[in-house]
Amino acid sequence: MTYESSDKRRKKSTKKTVRFFWICSGLLAAIMAVFSAIFRFEFFSASPHIIFAMFMGVVLTIGLAVGLMALAFHSDDSGIDDRL
Repeated sequence: MTYESSDKRRKKSTKKTVRFFWICSGLLAAIMAVFSAIFRFEFFSASPHIIFAMFMGVVLTIGLAVGLMALAFHSDDSGIDDRL
């Protein structure tokens, strides 16, 4: 494999990884927005601080999971692991 094809492969993989991250993040944000609009968090009977903390915990956990999955796909597609 030449250097140019490896570089092209890495760029293509990076584009796919970023696209995957933004699509998944957007879909999850939309689902959460619909869920909160429908139920308005009335079933928690908790203060706004607890609801905000729970919401941030869910958002950050989902963001971390999507980011790690995107990096796993990037690692597999870019061919970096093949050289090691």
